[in-house]
Amino acid sequence: MNKDTYRYPKTPSGIKTFNKIVATGKKLFAKNGFQATSINDIIAKSKIAAGTFYIYFDSKLALYLYILDLYRVSIRKASAEATKGMSTRYDIERAGIKAFISYALKDPLAYRIIWESLFVDFDIFKNYYESFADAYIKHLKEFVEKGEIREDLDLETLSYTLMGISNFVGLQVIFKENKDESELNRIIDEAMSILDQGIFKNKRVIREYVHINFY
Repeated sequence: MNKDTYRYPKTPSGIKTFNKIVATGKKLFAKNGFQATSINDIIAKSKIAAGTFYIYFDSKLALYLYILDLYRVSIRKASAEATKGMSTRYDIERAGIKAFISYALKDPLAYRIIWESLFVDFDIFKNYYESFADAYIKHLKEFVEKGEIREDLDLETLSYTLMGISNFVGLQVIFKENKDESELNRIIDEAMSILDQGIFKNKRVIREYVHINFY
């Protein structure tokens, strides 16, 4: 029997209690980490009876996995809504980066909860990002076929590169004290310019010249 499952309630009072446990779990996992947070801590902070936790969750890990899956689904939903109706990969990437950063700004616990999975269980961390990469690859293939993305690129590496840009440009925004809409757009446009134009100036041409003339 799986000991890491949850049971979603059917009644309004049950849903209220369930959501209270989830909200408390988010805060404690983000503040103290998974290992340092006990079920008793969650029960005390949620102000529920000891047995109530187990009505909905079989274990602390079950609660954490539920929260992590909430982030997986809601981040994808935010991205899908932001890119709906867009036809070019450039516009989709820009809107996707902005959607992720906007999501993280509204829910600052997201980074901590997601990256905490690395310390909970490496396979959980690995599976979380692999699932995003797999979905990314499927979307990128469509634009390779349309001729918008170079067909010589390894799409798995590209998917992780694009996820890395979203993650760390997101941190750049979060770290800033002044981060209004115009500053957010400026940073995202800068990231898109790097994607669109690359960062190396005639390096390939120089290397080929050296190879031809000196070897």
